[in-house]
Amino acid sequence: MNKTVKEYIDIAINGTLPPDFNQWDLADKDGDTVAHAAAICGNLPANFDKWSLANNTGWTVAHVAATYRHLPADFDKWDLADNTGWSVAHETAEEGSLPDTFNQWALADEDGDTVAHIAASLGHLPDSFDQWNLADYSGWTVAHIAAYYNNLPDNFSQWELANNTGWTVAHVAARAGTLPVGFDKWELMNNAGRTVEQVYKQYNKLH
Repeated sequence: MNKTVKEYIDIAINGTLPPDFNQWDLADKDGDTVAHAAAICGNLPANFDKWSLANNTGWTVAHVAATYRHLPADFDKWDLADNTGWSVAHETAEEGSLPDTFNQWALADEDGDTVAHIAASLGHLPDSFDQWNLADYSGWTVAHIAAYYNNLPDNFSQWELANNTGWTVAHVAARAGTLPVGFDKWELMNNAGRTVEQVYKQYNKLH
């Protein structure tokens, strides 16, 4: 007797589907498929290739696998995206599990936030990262985000990178109190004429 979609989904999450199972696109009312359920527990077969199956929000099987760190080592469909443009790469960056060979940092969601922006906010950028000028729609670069969260590398030097209002990476670091010892570009000015030094003095005490 054929099982219901719910029964197959329950088996996929809590047990083991038959080795010859091939009805991965069976879906519930929200569009979540049996494959989505299997991806939660890493129960997809080695030859699984239906990563683009998506639920009603565009969340693919690959997004689920990325969330639970069950993507295969040779996964390469990083640009699969949900309805907001959030790609599998964004989700994997948030989990801090992008492979060392990953290079699609410019993939962006509907707000212009790139994979690199997400990784920068959580300190998940590799030491070799050098695309600091990637910007969202408001001009906030990856460097701005890293500065705000104190995740810039010690040798960072592109303090003049500016967003749409002229706020440089240095302004953001001054506001967040994350400027490095020895910083010397206090005169950098935003569109409103405020210098890095003025921003720093407003929020911190100069030594």
